[in-house]
Amino acid sequence: MCLVVFPFKKENPQVVLNNVKIAAQHPKVDEVLCVGVEKEETYRSLEQNIPQLKMETNKDINLILQERIGNKRPGKGDGMNTALKYFLEETDHNEILFFDSDITTFGPNWISKLLEGAELGYPVVRHYFPRCSTDGMITWMITKTGFALLWPTSELPWIEQPLGGELLFKREVVERFLQQEEVRNRSDWGIDTMYTFYSVKYCYPMLETYISEGKLHKLYGKLTDLKTMLVECFDTIQSLRDHSLELIPKVNEMEGSFLCKGGIIHRAEHPHEVPQDVFEKIGFDIEGSLTLLMENWTPGMEDLLSVFPRRIRDGVYANKKAPSFSFLDEHTWREAYLILLDHFDINNEDWQEILFKLWVGRVLCYTTTIALRGYYFAMRYLYSMIDRYMNYSAKHKIKKAKKEEKNENSSCA
Repeated sequence: MCLVVFPFKKENPQVVLNNVKIAAQHPKVDEVLCVGVEKEETYRSLEQNIPQLKMETNKDINLILQERIGNKRPGKGDGMNTALKYFLEETDHNEILFFDSDITTFGPNWISKLLEGAELGYPVVRHYFPRCSTDGMITWMITKTGFALLWPTSELPWIEQPLGGELLFKREVVERFLQQEEVRNRSDWGIDTMYTFYSVKYCYPMLETYISEGKLHKLYGKLTDLKTMLVECFDTIQSLRDHSLELIPKVNEMEGSFLCKGGIIHRAEHPHEVPQDVFEKIGFDIEGSLTLLMENWTPGMEDLLSVFPRRIRDGVYANKKAPSFSFLDEHTWREAYLILLDHFDINNEDWQEILFKLWVGRVLCYTTTIALRGYYFAMRYLYSMIDRYMNYSAKHKIKKAKKEEKNENSSCA
């Protein structure tokens, strides 16, 4: 038997209640837990209706507020870690399942597929979904890009949706996660990245199941809606950059060979049906996002931009007069990303705005040159982009290993 968790903030109460009812009615679910941020309208609605749901389903349904566990901005991470703590301390269930509370396509199959993966022996099971070609721009341009550039020979870049909130952990995984200070401290949007990273770091076999109906929920307007998530997800990648998932051997006659410490069993179910609306949907307000490049300039930003090459500085500066983003192709974005890894400071608002402007420009460049050419073309491009980043980084690591070996041999001589 298992525990199903719905973290929530301010959502449509009827959507959340419907999802809770579906979960409680599932024959293999023993308990449903709702974790709220504060006692607002959604919380009060659940509080009022849960007693009736308990009677209808004859299941244990509980409602709690998230604890202050981490040291980052209080947010999703505190909610999910509160659920992990509750799972270990208040229950004897074998598996914990997480689902976003605002999903309008949620059904019992979502629970069954995660549990089937656990029955096959996978301690980590994740869902992934078909997404429109302009959705998931933090996933593709921040998280998967960072995974590819920092850990190119690990499984991290191959995970379909590393920021997905629909997943299952077995008890052993939860115990290991909560022992990690970095996981406990990540109280903000970076928690998904932490869970994904530590799943691979500790080599837990992972299965990704495909939900063809997709995760329909409220869409974004201007890209400012994603600014906080963007900043916190990048900060998480940056904070992990010194962790090693790979051991690069001394370069020998088998050029390019690696010994990988982060090697895991990772299986992803083959994607099949893609809903028609995924082909047609635009994931954000393009016109409204153009003006974001021209806003919120400060003298401090100009000083910080001096660490970038002139062509990147000039491209960003041009936004003072009119939106400028065509220069942010994948090669320029890779170069900018690596510089940001060295210099970005989440505690500096000017650095936050620089990261945001560069990311907005990259998303707009991709949207206008790639995404508008069709869904399948765009998806092929995104996967190929990550492949190219992985190959670039892997070759760079081999070159660095050769140089270090040469210097070591010279010093020995």
